[in-house]
Amino acid sequence: MNKRWLLLTWLFLLCGVVQGNQETINQKYHDVCSGMYSKEDYNGKVDPFISFTLEELPLAEEGDLGEGISVAVFDFQDYENIGVQLPNGEIHYICDDYALDLGLCEASSKGQFIIQETAIDPFTSKEHNLTSQILTFTQQELGTNEKTYPIKKTGYYCVTTSSFMSSSSKFRATVNFRNAYGQLDASEAYKMPIYAFLAVAYAICTLVYSWLCWKHRHELLPLQRYILVFCIFLTADTIFVWMYYLIENQKGDSSVALHIYMIFISIFSAGKMTFTFLLALLISFGYGIVYPKLERTLLRRCQIFAVFTFAVCVAFLLQKYSQNSESLSNLILITAIPMVLCLFAFYYLTLSSMNKTMTYLREQNQVVKLNMYRKLIVLSYISLFILFLGLLVSTFAYVGMDTVDMIEQYWKTEFLITDIWPSFVYFLVFVVFAFFWRPTSTSYLLACSQQLPTDMENVSEFDLDDMNSLSDEMLPNRGPRNDHEEQNNNVDIDLASDFVEVPSASTNTNTEANDDVLFDVDYDRDAKNNRQAT
Repeated sequence: MNKRWLLLTWLFLLCGVVQGNQETINQKYHDVCSGMYSKEDYNGKVDPFISFTLEELPLAEEGDLGEGISVAVFDFQDYENIGVQLPNGEIHYICDDYALDLGLCEASSKGQFIIQETAIDPFTSKEHNLTSQILTFTQQELGTNEKTYPIKKTGYYCVTTSSFMSSSSKFRATVNFRNAYGQLDASEAYKMPIYAFLAVAYAICTLVYSWLCWKHRHELLPLQRYILVFCIFLTADTIFVWMYYLIENQKGDSSVALHIYMIFISIFSAGKMTFTFLLALLISFGYGIVYPKLERTLLRRCQIFAVFTFAVCVAFLLQKYSQNSESLSNLILITAIPMVLCLFAFYYLTLSSMNKTMTYLREQNQVVKLNMYRKLIVLSYISLFILFLGLLVSTFAYVGMDTVDMIEQYWKTEFLITDIWPSFVYFLVFVVFAFFWRPTSTSYLLACSQQLPTDMENVSEFDLDDMNSLSDEMLPNRGPRNDHEEQNNNVDIDLASDFVEVPSASTNTNTEANDDVLFDVDYDRDAKNNRQAT
């Protein structure tokens, strides 16, 4: 039983050591596994199969019978049917002279793997019958073997090899897991239609938001323009990722052009992730709504942290795209852990800063802006909850399975947990966020640093002339007022004047400070143009 357990663990850890639909095995990594779809489950142009090509083998010396490779292709569920347990508890796998002397195999099967029709399951101690055919053969010549393994049902299939002349012999071979639909791994097959759906969904959202921006183009806030540009960016990013899987499915992953394209979309996607969190962090500090600009030191820190996060995300995505999706290697943690830490740092800073901003708005009786920030913080907490909920559900889904069933199901659902689920959560959160900040006929009023009082205690701070001057300032289409009225009724509600001291356009001679602002708007100039227009 211990030997069986070691074999199971060994196959599980070594499966999928290289990328793509064609995988390489050698004397060091002589087992490889991959999920396969039957033609009934995922239709395509060809019947799915597994083929074996021997590419390198030591030449036979004079008087030597020559090196040879024993090959077995099987469904992972039938791994315990390979080999025979000896009286001393060891497992003997190859039909050699020793096995022939013990009567464990027939002479016609010499050099091949020993296959049992019935075996004892090491976990349940029950008999296990073959669920699928096991193909075993020997090969001593370079080239593709004429025997192929047809895929009749969807499952997780493995190829194991052994040198039947010398265990130290060096060899290299390629296993082709050919699915009916193309060259893409079976674990990534459903990414093509899913990313196509996401691309269409992003395109629809971009069109709707573009129409709203055009409809209210005279009342747009700078932040709403950035959201529109980001909608276009997200649509392009999703289309690029979808095209990547289409190209890999048609051409395989061996082309140099595809690897260059992989680097491009890794940088593009890393930019999406980084800018998303940077924009959320700046909004949480009150940029554009509470304050027209942020302090230089604070902005520099945000930019430096964003650049570092961008570099970490690029490294992670490059490793993700270059590593087999079914691989269980822990090397991905080298970039995954720093990326997760950076993203959670963004989450923490965003939520803590948003709480401080909400406290300030509450003290200033800014009810409208306070409600906007309440919606944002609730949205942030909900997104975190949904992400953790997906991890919990996926964890409990595997709890009731034994090890073999878990391995059989993992390749089918792994992409949902690590890729599709976060992508859908991101899409929904962004759509809700864009809906909160959508352009309306009154959305430009959010640019005011104060609103009219909502309680009788503070109503004395404003008089009728203040309200009239506010109407003149915000409604440029209203009839002109005379200079005397404009002089006596100056607007007390200036853009962000209660939060930071913003020098006027006529006195601001320090252009160096403006260069440090990521998104800057000349509010004084806009106000002056509106007065001239009226």
